[in-house]
Amino acid sequence: MSVSNVVQGKHRLPLHKQSLVFRLFFYFTIGLLLILGLQSLAEIALVKTLLHVPQHVKQDIMKMATDVEPLLPENSDPHRLAEWESKQKYYAFALNSDNKELSTRIMHPHFKFKLKFARPLNTILDSRVNQPIFTIPIKNDNKLVVLLPHELHPAKYFSLYFGLIQVVIAILITLMFSLIIARYLQRPLDTLRQASRSLANGDFSVRVAHVMGDKVKEFNELATDFDNMANQIQLLTEKQRRLIRDVSHELRTPLARHSLSLHLIRKRTSSEHLHLVDRLEQESEEMNELVTEILEFSQFDNAKANINLIPVDVQSFCDSTVDQCLQLKAHGQSIIKDIDRSLPMVQTDTRLLIRSIKNLIGNAIKYAGSEANITIRTSIRTNMDKSYVVLSISDDGDGIPEQHLKDIFDPFTRIEGARDKQQVVMV
Repeated sequence: MSVSNVVQGKHRLPLHKQSLVFRLFFYFTIGLLLILGLQSLAEIALVKTLLHVPQHVKQDIMKMATDVEPLLPENSDPHRLAEWESKQKYYAFALNSDNKELSTRIMHPHFKFKLKFARPLNTILDSRVNQPIFTIPIKNDNKLVVLLPHELHPAKYFSLYFGLIQVVIAILITLMFSLIIARYLQRPLDTLRQASRSLANGDFSVRVAHVMGDKVKEFNELATDFDNMANQIQLLTEKQRRLIRDVSHELRTPLARHSLSLHLIRKRTSSEHLHLVDRLEQESEEMNELVTEILEFSQFDNAKANINLIPVDVQSFCDSTVDQCLQLKAHGQSIIKDIDRSLPMVQTDTRLLIRSIKNLIGNAIKYAGSEANITIRTSIRTNMDKSYVVLSISDDGDGIPEQHLKDIFDPFTRIEGARDKQQVVMV
């Protein structure tokens, strides 16, 4: 497929300046240019710093220039000069202004050829290892030429140092731009993640498009899609709750007529058949309780968004709530209160706490057994420099099988089988 077909297809390449592709290309281009520029500056600085004749070599050559002057032909024998040249640790010759040997030694042809590339002693050397020739003026327009051995050339360390500097510069610039790009991309992702968590926790009013802005087209489109999804979920949830409320209210009318009919039937039923009426009334009462639970569930389902915290005296609150549950317990059951009388006031939502306590005590009364002991206990717990009042409700019944523990907080869950000793902690 050609490039033109891709561009003209359904999914066009987002090459406008607000697209993520353009911005990433811009950042990577700037980073690459910055790396190349800094590496060039580092090379220039390294050349000026490193590519000089070593100081001890300079001192040796300058001493040679001083020592050779008394041995020049006008002062001495050329044979003595040749002997001196051959004893030096550097390949050297004393020459006149026409580059002719002043001693009796014969210059190597290659060395003679390289004389035209001779340089002053303080010049900057090449970045490659070679054997440069230096010229040092001496008296009477003569000069001393010295060949620098390749093992003394400073360029043998240049490649290593420059390579390390290139790697360090590339790593630092890449790290810097990675942090910038990560921060640039992480900010909208964090916003979306927080919004997703809020949506998962039941806050269907969360929206992110106005927070994201229009800096990056792709993120703006994603935020718009998220808002549309949240809006649809909110509408569907509201319709579901409205349906639950409406159906529950509509069920109350026939249930009320059903209860009235049972009351009239009871009056006309002989005593030997009253147990059938009792059974019908019990079933009717369970249906009424189920409708009540459905209504309460529709009210509490989104309670996280409507929590109303007020100061509450835990002792008085527990006493009044437990007293309301006493009439529900069986004859052989007992409800034991172990309430700390010195508890401080706590911040809580009373309607949610009442519902929780009644559910726990009601379940214990129904399923813990006819002779169960139900205990309500309070204590104080400290965590991260904060103090909490812990209210626990436990019983000595058979308990809930471990494989069903994860399901007990789902609405209208019914678990068959034995119950292990259970303790649910409310904070």
